[in-house]
Amino acid sequence: MKILNKQKLEKEISSLFKQLESEGSAQLNAERFNAGLTQIFEKSELTLSGGDSKLVSVLFADLRGFTSMVEKISSADITTILNEFFSTMVEIIDKHGGHINKFMGDSIFAFFEDTKGAKTSVLNILQCAIEMQIAMDKVNQKSEELGIDTLYMGIGVDTGSVISSVLGSSIYREFTMIGPTVNLASRIEGYTLRGQVLISENTRKHAGIFFETGIENEVSAKGMKQPIRIYELLSIKFPENLQVPIRDNRKAPRIEINIPVSYQLLDGKSVLPEVLEGHIVDISYGGVMISAPEYMNKFSNIKMDIKLSPLSTVQEIYAKALYVQNKGDVTEIGMAFTIIDDCTSAAIKSFVDNLV
Repeated sequence: MKILNKQKLEKEISSLFKQLESEGSAQLNAERFNAGLTQIFEKSELTLSGGDSKLVSVLFADLRGFTSMVEKISSADITTILNEFFSTMVEIIDKHGGHINKFMGDSIFAFFEDTKGAKTSVLNILQCAIEMQIAMDKVNQKSEELGIDTLYMGIGVDTGSVISSVLGSSIYREFTMIGPTVNLASRIEGYTLRGQVLISENTRKHAGIFFETGIENEVSAKGMKQPIRIYELLSIKFPENLQVPIRDNRKAPRIEINIPVSYQLLDGKSVLPEVLEGHIVDISYGGVMISAPEYMNKFSNIKMDIKLSPLSTVQEIYAKALYVQNKGDVTEIGMAFTIIDDCTSAAIKSFVDNLV
């Protein structure tokens, strides 16, 4: 079974067609086109190999909360919005010289090769990541038309060596990349909040002075022997000035309050069965501060239900712990919402506004 590099193939066929379109007789062009097409297929065929090591920048992008949203919308709408998402993002990735490795559900795995120097490829991938976040406005125009909740994307980026190879058999094979760089980029993406771009220490070093990041965070990533440093990308200055749009109301007012909350910890994407209880001591549009008797690791993910009043409970809000501090017999945990539907978000905003 022959498997082809589809992206490269489409570009080369288009180039060949344009080259011959303005030349000689139709018969001569047809013969030359067929000969050129045969050469393109031969060059584009993916062959089984032992694998090559190369320096690349890897990008993982994932839609926040889309899995839970799937249960509420039709299969036709799922297909429509995913096609809008993928087509929009692939166009941006291709424009900046990136390559799609694969789609995984509602996620994209892309890479940028070090063909003109590591700094160039890193700056390309950072500009690409910011433009992808900006382009979520276009995706959400389509989601609004379909009556779907607002979509948010997280992006993780790492730079380093990978092994690229074609894996499989004569029945099925595919091009893939493996190695710590791929794993780390995927892990970093898992730490993102809605609309964030997080980058690794390696990516940050290669980018030089042409970017701005937020506060450094040190996390213990699954499968990594040592803690890793990650940075939130805020903006770049070259090749043009671009800023990551703020999507999650992080600058909203915080209101002191005392209301009950029940929550469950997550293990990966699985919700653990034990239900824990605590109190919310302040709340904003984009998150809460919880006082709880149990300790929680920084960057833990939870699913929670908030009792806004005796007659009103908002459910199935997902959040990430960004701040954890012991205070005597309790732990204060600053949570940022990661998955919350539009109706629940509006209810919390109205609740906060009424208390301001």
